[in-house]
Amino acid sequence: MPTGSFVILLPLDADYRILGYYFKEGKYDFEITNDLFLRLNLDHSKDEYNLLKLKENQIISYVYKFKGKLARKASGIIIGLLLNENDKPEKFRSALKEGAEAIEVLGLNFLKMNSEEFEPLLKDIYLEHLEPLIDILKPDALKNNVITITKFMLSGGKQERKIAQELLKKIEDGEHEKISEYYNTADSALKALDYEKAAKFFKRAAEIAEELYVIDIAESLKEKANFSEDFPDVSKARDKLVQEARNFLRNENFHSAYISYKKASELSKKLVDFNKEEEYRLKSKALEEFFKVDEEYKKK
Repeated sequence: MPTGSFVILLPLDADYRILGYYFKEGKYDFEITNDLFLRLNLDHSKDEYNLLKLKENQIISYVYKFKGKLARKASGIIIGLLLNENDKPEKFRSALKEGAEAIEVLGLNFLKMNSEEFEPLLKDIYLEHLEPLIDILKPDALKNNVITITKFMLSGGKQERKIAQELLKKIEDGEHEKISEYYNTADSALKALDYEKAAKFFKRAAEIAEELYVIDIAESLKEKANFSEDFPDVSKARDKLVQEARNFLRNENFHSAYISYKKASELSKKLVDFNKEEEYRLKSKALEEFFKVDEEYKKK
């Protein structure tokens, strides 16, 4: 599994800027130097994806080109993952693209963020897109994660040592395996469009993750539970807006049609449906331009 990630902004009117880092173990001895950036940038002038093998790390990265308003401020970003030797780089191609798209959805606001503001968002994106939960939630991976936590606790005070012993007991009893079990049940329910059941089991998995002090995983599971709960209502609202837009078009009400498509595009962001977000955004933009031209024609 990756050890961390980074994002580099490529502004149009300035030099590159490191938006932030996220490392799984907290502090990590790695940074993007000028020389490293030049190597990455040169490689990405030829290919979208790049694998760079360094002395102590291997980096898989992806250059993502912005569209729309963002493209007026920056050409795009380079998003990268620090991999372990046994990681298969090709496995992370789609994850990197999803992570980059998730950053773009943040809009113009993130361009002004400093690292302290951006890095919590990168952490969420990392957990949601860059390191698939299915890998983190394998029983062996969970077990190792909890054992690592107990090692830190055992070197602490009396209360921390007591918690560490309790955690080790829970691992012996197989509590961590329930997280994987509940996640798989929730994921299957999600694929079957049973959002209520998915939310229920994501919550159960999150509760056990909290008890085992794997807080990052618990938060990610909670987010999946919330997403599952909200999905049906948000999806219905979007479908209603799309139908309204089509009805407005039939009546040649271009202004209302572009407004409805714009709102549908915004809801698609919440649904993490990037294809529909782009489709409705482009339709909205085209109808907005058509409406303006039509208004000018009527004035004449």
